[in-house]
Amino acid sequence: MYKTFNTLEELCQEIERDKHWTGAESSLRNRYPLRFVLFENFKDFHAFTEACQNQGVYVQSIEGWLAEGTDDLMLTYSQLAERFEEYVSNIPVNDFVIAPFSEVARFFDNEKYAEFDSLVKSIRLINATEEAQTAHQRIYVPIIGMQGKMNKFKTDPNIHIWELNAEDEGQRYRLIISAGGTYGVKGLETTFTVCRNMRQWIALWKNGSKVKHDIICTSKAISDNAYHAKPDNAFEYEECRGAFDFLTKGLGIDFGVDKAKEEETPFWEQLAACVYADGFDFSAFINHRFNTLSLDDDRDFMQIWLGCHDDFSRWLLKIYYMQLNGLSTYLGRALMQLSSLATPELVSTLATLIFDEPFSQTTLSQRLVLLKMAANQNIVITEIAEQKVNAKLRAIAVDPSRGYYQAMKYMTPLTESELVLMIEWLASGYIEREDVRELFSRLYLYTERLRLNLDEHNAWVNRYFDEYRMSKLANEPKTELLCMLKEKNASVSTFYAWRDSFKTVKTILHNRTDIDVFYWIDGLGIDWIPFVANVIEKHKVDGVYLNEIYVGTADLPTCTANNKQKLQELSNDTLNKIGDLDTYAHTNKKYPQYIIKEMGIVEEAITTVLSQYNGKKIAFVSDHGISYMPQLANALNIGNVDVNHEGRCGRWKKSNAVPADSNYVAVDEDANVCALTYNSLGSKTPAGHGAHGGATPEEVLVPIIIVSAQRNASTYSAVIIDNKIETNNPVVKYRIKGLLTIDTPLLNYNGTFYNLHFLPDGTYESEKLNLVATTNKVTLVINDFKQTDTLVVNTGVEEIDLFD
Repeated sequence: MYKTFNTLEELCQEIERDKHWTGAESSLRNRYPLRFVLFENFKDFHAFTEACQNQGVYVQSIEGWLAEGTDDLMLTYSQLAERFEEYVSNIPVNDFVIAPFSEVARFFDNEKYAEFDSLVKSIRLINATEEAQTAHQRIYVPIIGMQGKMNKFKTDPNIHIWELNAEDEGQRYRLIISAGGTYGVKGLETTFTVCRNMRQWIALWKNGSKVKHDIICTSKAISDNAYHAKPDNAFEYEECRGAFDFLTKGLGIDFGVDKAKEEETPFWEQLAACVYADGFDFSAFINHRFNTLSLDDDRDFMQIWLGCHDDFSRWLLKIYYMQLNGLSTYLGRALMQLSSLATPELVSTLATLIFDEPFSQTTLSQRLVLLKMAANQNIVITEIAEQKVNAKLRAIAVDPSRGYYQAMKYMTPLTESELVLMIEWLASGYIEREDVRELFSRLYLYTERLRLNLDEHNAWVNRYFDEYRMSKLANEPKTELLCMLKEKNASVSTFYAWRDSFKTVKTILHNRTDIDVFYWIDGLGIDWIPFVANVIEKHKVDGVYLNEIYVGTADLPTCTANNKQKLQELSNDTLNKIGDLDTYAHTNKKYPQYIIKEMGIVEEAITTVLSQYNGKKIAFVSDHGISYMPQLANALNIGNVDVNHEGRCGRWKKSNAVPADSNYVAVDEDANVCALTYNSLGSKTPAGHGAHGGATPEEVLVPIIIVSAQRNASTYSAVIIDNKIETNNPVVKYRIKGLLTIDTPLLNYNGTFYNLHFLPDGTYESEKLNLVATTNKVTLVINDFKQTDTLVVNTGVEEIDLFD
């Protein structure tokens, strides 16, 4: 028997009529007490149970029908039918509302096994006890949102079905099913009703008045059977298969991710444990976790990424960055390519992805910033990635349509291969020194022109070592270098002529009681002076200042055994050794990688000392220099010489005097001989080896560099001797006072700097100027001191101011 009602009042009236029915069928109505009451929503159900309770009807939950210890076990339809029958047989004669019935029955499999139909058929004809029949007992079984499944019983005359048509849609609950639990999310009860098993689920719906709109159900029993409930008018189902689903589908948090990868499951679970359900803001969470105000800038992202020591933190950064930027940035596109969260993979991708994209200066700039940061952290990329970068750069360089200029746009300081290319290209003249300033600062500093404040007859040293350094970078002696060496070491007498114009280290530092500490860098030559000076300059912020630079000579043979003792005497046997270039020079190594390594050795040595600086005056000294030219020269294989130091020196084996020879110089009564040229006295110097012991300038001349906590207090005065210059000899002379040993006066003319050399008469003369008709001003520059003068050109025929 099926009836519909438009209002709750009509339904209540029917309940009253049914309760007191005395006409035909009264015995049947009393014999079969169950009344199935259909509701479209829980709002009407709540109103119904309240109305029933007001009329003395008891609301009975079937929670107690679950056996002890089976909190999350789904009752079968037959078990539920048995519980109904047992209950009706044993309850008092009062009227009852059995709730929830539908909240269990809706999960029965009715499509395949007709479990719901079987349940209804089993309980519809349960008999009341004789006493209950006499009292007209009624048992109301509310069914919410399951009209579709009850349709087939509406024509059954042996069942009472009452349906209340809803006046409005009412509340449709959102059921979030998460069999995996709540993953440690905090604060759920503030916003959600949380149900953890079947027993709690049943207890929840006794009257259902305190149930929140969003329900989180972690019952496995319900999760396993939820699909049987659809379609369902009472609930919207959100099934969550894992922490990602729970956070996004369940809690509605937007991470900008559509689908989680299986391998990311542990990260989503770890993130869930950090989430507060009430008002969680992913952006605020990220900024708080990484102690930053924002991560909008790629540099901020990279800095934090490089500081992370766990995959979870890097994963969070990736998720957040992709939510903000997606594929709109180069970094975003690189992040999308990752198969792991390892920093080397990210940096490898950043290094190589650019070659697969259209040319974009903006993208190149973004990439360079990030790879510089990685290089500063000494990140090493994969071998395959480095090979690709190297191959691509070389291909661009030799492409006539692009060339070295275009290749340099892709260059970074990240890989050794790139540093190698910059050395090779600079040495070959394919690129300019200025091109490597930002990319390879060590190379830029090492190749800075040597501007030692030397007198006129020693000024050649600056040019010589400029040529030597470029020869070293090219792995080939430059013609100019060979010519200068041939001139200076043409004979024993020409050698001594320049050697004796310099003082020994011991002579220069004799009686320097103001020096507190001596640091010995074994093998440091004067080719390193600009490099070391610039490293010291970085430490001005630490209160360390470069005070003095001198050029001294090592004793022949230029080996450690012959010079170490003199350094120890200077330092009263408290010589500190650091930065061993000598030992490294004699190892097997490849060009030009060894140049990169040497730069690191020197910078680390100076930085180590200055980072621990305690205010004392320090002198950096050396026992000898090193030359990398002998490895490129021939072997003389001179007989009767017992050679050592890779052929750079040796001992005359015969008893007779050492015969004169332009290839070597005999230095003492012990018949030691030292090579005057790059040709080794014995067999060839091994490839890749630096050598010393000989008499070339780079082996003989050594630097003395003094630093302290006191800044030099210098007052300069300069007077141009004659502002009239000859067109056939365009040089400018100054008389300068107040120069210190570290001061290098330069002349700036038309944007080009020219060296000034000290002359015997105490004046300073510039290199020849490249005169330009539109420029008549020259500026003398000494550190921060600048003085500008006006020039007048004398043609030799008539004195005219051509620039006026």
